[in-house]
Amino acid sequence: MAEVSKTLEDIYAAENPTSRAQFERDRRSMPGGAKGAYFYKPYPLTMQRGEGCYLYDVDERERVDFANHHTGQILGHNNPAVNAAIQAQLARGIALGAPTGNEVALAEEICRRVESVERLRFCNSGTEATLHAIRLARGFSGRPKIAKFEGGYHGSHDIVEVSVAPALDKAGPADAPYALATTGGTSPHAPAEVVVLPYNNEEAVEELVRRHRDELACVILDPKAGILPLRQEFVRAVRRVTEENDVLLILDEVVGFRVGEGGIQEYYGISPDLTTFGKLIGGGFPVGAFGGRADIMNLFDTSRGATGFFQSGTFSAHAVVMAAGLATVRQLTPAAFAHLNGLGERLRARLGALFARIDVPAQAVVLGSLFSIYFTAEPLVNYRSLATNNGGMAQRVFLSLLNQGYFLSQGLTMNSLSLPMQESHIDGLVQALEQAIEQATRL
Repeated sequence: MAEVSKTLEDIYAAENPTSRAQFERDRRSMPGGAKGAYFYKPYPLTMQRGEGCYLYDVDERERVDFANHHTGQILGHNNPAVNAAIQAQLARGIALGAPTGNEVALAEEICRRVESVERLRFCNSGTEATLHAIRLARGFSGRPKIAKFEGGYHGSHDIVEVSVAPALDKAGPADAPYALATTGGTSPHAPAEVVVLPYNNEEAVEELVRRHRDELACVILDPKAGILPLRQEFVRAVRRVTEENDVLLILDEVVGFRVGEGGIQEYYGISPDLTTFGKLIGGGFPVGAFGGRADIMNLFDTSRGATGFFQSGTFSAHAVVMAAGLATVRQLTPAAFAHLNGLGERLRARLGALFARIDVPAQAVVLGSLFSIYFTAEPLVNYRSLATNNGGMAQRVFLSLLNQGYFLSQGLTMNSLSLPMQESHIDGLVQALEQAIEQATRL
């Protein structure tokens, strides 16, 4: 297999010399040459521009974009309405140090779409959104700990950087996972403040939440849309268990909000206490938001006097970001979601037929316009089953797809569709994937 990878890397290097030169330059001033999410072997492409569902790199090669900037570019690239909104705000001013009206228009649109969100605050990233939502839950409840799911990613602050990708030989029992720091430099106290829950196991979740209810401020749940198939019964059970034990539920919709007009909570039929948002609501700019029940969110309402709570940020609710986000969300009509989710269903069917035909253990998870591809025969029910994925195979297939003109996320997880795509793009990807799997196994 090393020879296969080398051959694919040779093809890649021969076709992308300018990106290689750029990467070598990047490494002289930035550690690793690119942030971790952008790096893949042998070196990442440097992109020059995007148009619709296509990316164009510095070697002037065109690729269909199925990564969409970590799922955030739901309208594709260079959307005319988003560009017009940005230009209009630039003409009025960039950073005015006061409300501009854009922020309330976007907040009203999100509150209208998501029934559980009565009040909303903006910040600068999904990380900030979960940080503030958790802090708010702790303050409102007066309890110190949180519960999160093993394998759940909620950003890069210490308390959620626990058991995101733990080594299986150190992770403890499947029904009561250990809390393990994910990255170096994490506060040594962070794991002790986290109860780790297993996905798709109602009985274990109920037992752990009940056992720790007197110290739990909240359960934070990322439904892992397009990454891990969660049963509707399980998600509803999490909501029931938190209500019965008087523990707040934070639903992380930073990715899942693109599933439908009312977000992934509408898909699962639940009403969380707080919800976090990011990615697509910024129209391609850095953004985060969190909102929910008025009685909780009103702890940030200091217009009637001090509450002991505070949330701000120099660039939170930035006028240009809000303009771009509003122009994006307004284009996400029922017809737009029908188109996106219809393409997702076509992709699910085509991938299912392909994987049933070939002699390679592979499966896809598709929800709405989000999808992941795994090379494992293990039923996908939790983080530990996802960890059986053949990462080497996934990397070879990823590289082959790049060589064929298809840009997916590295590892082939958390991919997405964009509104400009048509059925031909879905069919082209499936055809390229079949060739990529053949190359990865036989070249």
